[in-house]
Parts: sequence; C-alpha cells; structure tokens
Amino acid sequence: MQPYDTRNQGGYDYEGRTVPGDGTSERAFGSLVGEFFDQGKRLIRAEVALAKTELRQEVTKVKAGSALVGAGGVLLFIGGIAFMLFACAALATVLPWWAATLIVTVAFLAIGGGITYAGIKRMKEIHAPNKTIQTLKEDGQWASKTFQSVKSQMHGHA
Repeated sequence: MQPYDTRNQGGYDYEGRTVPGDGTSERAFGSLVGEFFDQGKRLIRAEVALAKTELRQEVTKVKAGSALVGAGGVLLFIGGIAFMLFACAALATVLPWWAATLIVTVAFLAIGGGITYAGIKRMKEIHAPNKTIQTLKEDGQWASKTFQSVKSQMHGHA
C-alpha cells in the first residue's frame, strides 16, 4: 500500500474546479472501461461455447427421437400395407372378411402407435440450454453492476 500523496495530481479540487495534472484519473478510467469490455468479450465467448455444447446434446436427442418417429411411420405404411393384405386373406379363411380386416387394422394401429409414442416421448426430453440461459442472466447482472460502478466512478472523478 502506498502512502497517501497530498499533492494534487490533476482532476478536481474540493470545490469542483478543474486542476491541471498528469491525467492519471483519466487513464485509470480508460483502463477500467477497457478491462470491462475485454472481460465482456471473454464472457460472451465462454457463453457461446457453453450454448454450442448444450445445443449439440439436444440435437443428438432430436435426431434419435426423429429416427424413431420416422421408423415408426415407415413401418406403419410399407410393412402395414403388405402384411395387412396377407393377414386379411389368412383370417378371411376362418372369419368373415370384415372381421379379418378389422382385427389386422387394429393390430397395426396399436404397433405403429406404440413406436410413434416412444419417439414422441424421446423428443420431449429435449430441453432449452438452461445452463446458458442462467449464466447469461448472471452475466447481464454482472455487466450492469460493473457498468454502473464504472459510471459512478466516472461521475465521482468528473
């Protein structure tokens, strides 16, 4: 800690008049503002990296859920048509045609619905990048407080 220097080094006297000096308070303010913006840049870069990581994880979930929904749809359509014709013909040998087609249709709807439900359930596991949102809120509060502090120091020296 340096001893208090009683010499006025520029700025303002006790009555608010400008006093010539070496400009150290202006340089200190400039370095504070520069440091504030540098920290802000680093913070933004870190937040972007965090958001990318979280979004990559969520995209992976979307891909998996979409694949299940797509697979369920394809099975419902292609396999359903081919096998439905076969099953209806086979059941029609022991049941009336309308009963055979009803049984086969209900079975395929149940299987396809189950697969589609599994895909939708997996897709519901997708979440917003909550960590990033929370840290962005905290960063905004930090930036606001820091800027207010710099501003008050500027008014205190101005």
